[in-house]
Amino acid sequence: MDYTPIILKNKGVPVEFAVVEKQPDGTYRRKYDEAGEFEKKKVFIRFTHNTIADIEDQYSTLELWQIAMDTRPTHTLRDSMALALNLDKHEVGESMIEGRIYEYSNAVSTAWGIANGMDPTVASRLLRQGNELAEKQIQENQEQMMQAVAKVTEDSPGKTGSRSGAKRVAPSENSGN
Repeated sequence: MDYTPIILKNKGVPVEFAVVEKQPDGTYRRKYDEAGEFEKKKVFIRFTHNTIADIEDQYSTLELWQIAMDTRPTHTLRDSMALALNLDKHEVGESMIEGRIYEYSNAVSTAWGIANGMDPTVASRLLRQGNELAEKQIQENQEQMMQAVAKVTEDSPGKTGSRSGAKRVAPSENSGN
């Protein structure tokens, strides 16, 4: 992604979204290409005074918005990006690509910082560092999941459905009474 200070200041923070189409029932569905992959597009998250005012309207105060970012991050990110992009929150939610919540969080945080006077040069550097950390976090999560799956697999029942372990020497002739 292009995180140059000029882009950040004038267009906003670029993120990748899936292309979605509105369905007759009012829901949104991803658009797929001939290879079966969903189509992607670049959008720019930029906070203006209107965006900030809309956040205040929706969350009552900016402090409550920040609390919501900590306690309900996906919900709050979706709503914040919908306000910044002037789109329906369900359209934005369907457009958000799985596994990129950290990237979206970094984009919203950076857009917020720029709207509040952060130097775009500093924002550019912080955004790159934040996305590198997010990528490391995703890799660590994947490694932990692989270890958990490997442990479950090695602890699973054998071919007969019974767990491995000690066998009785001789069958019991009574119920133990």
